[in-house]
Amino acid sequence: MTKAMRLTGLVLALGLLTWSCGKAEAKTAEIRIGSAVCEMCAKTIKEAATEVSGVQLATVDLSNKVVKVTYNASKTTLSAIEDAIVKAGYAANEKPADPAAFKKLPACCKVEL
Repeated sequence: MTKAMRLTGLVLALGLLTWSCGKAEAKTAEIRIGSAVCEMCAKTIKEAATEVSGVQLATVDLSNKVVKVTYNASKTTLSAIEDAIVKAGYAANEKPADPAAFKKLPACCKVEL
């Protein structure tokens, strides 16, 4: 009986430790997206950000020209999320849009900074 209780306690402790470590890895950041102008831009940027492994949530605020991302820092970096947005044709923070991707955007989304 004592051995079973110790094993149960150990399993619970390890579960709690694993859960708490996962929670500590979540980060939230804002990325400036100055070239985003319409809902089509917002949809494209949100899709690009959420396709990055480790991104849990991305919300685009067109009026403030930012995308707020929540991501697991043990799986990805802010730079990787910025790169995904850049590859979708939009500027992200200090990184300029990928020229080839920008060229493929609809005319209404082509805003040069």
